Amino acid sequence: MRRQIHPEELESLYHSIGKCIWHIQYVEDALHTLLTLKIEIKLPGAVSEQKANELLKKHRRATLGTALRTAKENSALPKDIFARLTNLKEERDWLVHRSQHQDGDTLYTDAGRQSVFERLEALQAEAVSLQPALAEQIRIFVESHGVSSKNAAEIAKQEIAALKGHV
Repeated sequence: MRRQIHPEELESLYHSIGKCIWHIQYVEDALHTLLTLKIEIKLPGAVSEQKANELLKKHRRATLGTALRTAKENSALPKDIFARLTNLKEERDWLVHRSQHQDGDTLYTDAGRQSVFERLEALQAEAVSLQPALAEQIRIFVESHGVSSKNAAEIAKQEIAALKGHV
């Protein structure tokens, strides 16, 4: 059955799109951090903190596709995580570049709306799932170089507490 999308459904659609993009940005940031560590810094103390932040800033300007190309060229990711990130990029490209044109008409059907919402939910779930997978890769890398990830976790907790006004 065809019908116009209800305002509540449209709000939900916009909300889901925003959540997907926000969580994908977390994944991108974790990937950029990992690439900065593995490709640019390589060893603890190899560059100053200021230089490390500049290198991270440079990586953060890259798109997800560019970051994946860098990761592939440098064999910086396990194959399973690389494959998942490649799929995430394809889904992100659909969301950002093609979803309105490809699926705009299907939003006028019950099955089409359900399909789009399920695809968005799956995209967000995968982005959320990739965050700890990348964090684990960062942990493995830094600990392999004798750096305690516990200290980094404690600093992160303090920074989050400060953001929340709990300090």
